[in-house]
Amino acid sequence: MKGIITKAVGGFFFPADSQQQIYRTKIRGKVKEKVYPGDLVKFAGGMIEELYPRKNRLLRPCIANVDQVVIVQAVAAPSLDRRLLERFLLVVEAEGLLPLIVINKIDLVADKTKIREELADYQKAGYRVCFVSVKDNTGLAELIKLLDQRINVLTGPSGVGKSSLINEIVSGARLKVGAISPRLQRGIHTTRHVELLPIKEGGWVADTPGFTSLDIDQIAAEELSLLYPEFVQYLNQCKFRVCSHTHEPGCSVKNAVEQGEISQRRYQSYQTFYQEIKK
Repeated sequence: MKGIITKAVGGFFFPADSQQQIYRTKIRGKVKEKVYPGDLVKFAGGMIEELYPRKNRLLRPCIANVDQVVIVQAVAAPSLDRRLLERFLLVVEAEGLLPLIVINKIDLVADKTKIREELADYQKAGYRVCFVSVKDNTGLAELIKLLDQRINVLTGPSGVGKSSLINEIVSGARLKVGAISPRLQRGIHTTRHVELLPIKEGGWVADTPGFTSLDIDQIAAEELSLLYPEFVQYLNQCKFRVCSHTHEPGCSVKNAVEQGEISQRRYQSYQTFYQEIKK
């Protein structure tokens, strides 16, 4: 039987079949490579017999065969952090994965048009942005469609409502929901291990421990511009073959910013991260 590993706990591995029924298994000795959630395996009689080749694997968190990374932010409690969102996007782009931006808790803002305009530059850059509210069930049907038939990794800072979101889209999920620290005004971590949970209409979603910062040191300064989708069409039009897109004359990226074709805020983000990486 072929299945997908949903979690690994205490030396046991829990694969699910095509009907999302979960089994408890161990690994036969001939399987030498380490097995992670998301891995596709062949199993029978309570034993994993074979590990199928994986198309990718994230290291932190350790999940295999990821199709989409769902980056969750909140408009308030905790407040939207564009700088952190940009870091998540860079890491996801560097991994070659498909990002989906989800903005939760939109019930907490009176002017919903304003928050949509605030994030319009991400949509202009080509990212999909989904606005939801778990509290009043806004946008969840649209979100589920975007998660359908994929292995999705749900990530973002603590307190933005990832666990509450999973409790709404996963049948029978009862994840512990973290409170917001009054002193720090950010969430308290509630997720301790990686587990794939079945989405009602098909596909899987993984909750991961919340992050408050992300390291981008593994990204080379020369490759950074490739991780901004809206830059790509201009990169071969610069006057100089080697262009950092920060100070050189005849830079097509800078010209696109001046013409309003690239968001000024996104370009400023690029400049900031470029200098950070160079240092």
